[in-house]
Amino acid sequence: MAQSRRDHFTDPPPRRLGALAIVRNSAGAVLMTHKAKADLRREERRPWFHPGGCLEENEPILDGLVRKVRVKLGITLKPGRLLAVHHMYDEQHQTHLSKEGVNFLFDCGVLDEDTPFTFGGSITGVRWMTPEELEEHLPPYTAARTLAALRALSGGDVEVLAGHPA
Repeated sequence: MAQSRRDHFTDPPPRRLGALAIVRNSAGAVLMTHKAKADLRREERRPWFHPGGCLEENEPILDGLVRKVRVKLGITLKPGRLLAVHHMYDEQHQTHLSKEGVNFLFDCGVLDEDTPFTFGGSITGVRWMTPEELEEHLPPYTAARTLAALRALSGGDVEVLAGHPA
């Protein structure tokens, strides 16, 4: 990749930063949120995503994660250790448009399956997904980052992913 002449300190490239939660239940299933179709860019996009979202300018990453989950699910999580980092490229795909960004996935512990949620923003529901269900129900990039985070939770290293898996 060619290096730009841009001064990255005074004129940095635009990048989205995302803070995402890995929340599990006692059986090891992962909590995923469902976005309303009106919020999706294309009909064929799979609407399941991690709790969390994009950070505001100058917002500390953990503060942003707590804020986004509170707005979307009505609960307050306590983020733990970093599990995975995923750099998304600025690319058009068959099912979605991806703007460049970096997503940080944090361990946010275990919740009871009966935890009450108050949906806000574009969230219309939640679902607990077993690791075996992830690739069937999630976009490939979301499944890849989720599986990387679960490997870290099982004693593996923090994984740094890049791009979209085929």
